Amino acid sequence: MPRATLIDRKAAFDEVTAHAATVRHLAADLGLSDLRLRRDGTVVVHSDEPGYRAVTRLSAAASDLVGAYVHVITDDVPGATDTREL
Repeated sequence: MPRATLIDRKAAFDEVTAHAATVRHLAADLGLSDLRLRRDGTVVVHSDEPGYRAVTRLSAAASDLVGAYVHVITDDVPGATDTREL
């Protein structure tokens, strides 16, 4: 699937949960932990590393997997509330 179509729409909650095990594995490989999911499909992660390089990589890999843009944020921002474990 060409990347251009991936950014056309954001992945929904159900689409992300359908790939939860693989997304967790991808996150662990990137050093991200404590994955959570908001109702709008946004993945919330914890990162001990400064910057967003690993977060950006997870978003790209998860988007390729799901077939739609997977928004990933860190748990240190206000939008990281109202989540459930992924």
